Amino acid sequence: MIHTNHHTTPKAPRWIKTEAGLWAWATNEEWRRFADRALSVSERQRLLEEAERLRSQTMTIADHA
Repeated sequence: MIHTNHHTTPKAPRWIKTEAGLWAWATNEEWRRFADRALSVSERQRLLEEAERLRSQTMTIADHA
């Protein structure tokens, strides 16, 4: 019998290739919902820039902990 884990994050879309984008996809449900609906290149670019910002903020907080 195969057991399926329904609590895993779905595979990231092909356009998410940056480390920060993959991190945001895996860790931020709200960001993932926006990314899942992003169709235009400009919207996708904005989301990747936001992912970079979120990742750097998280890394800065972790460095000070």
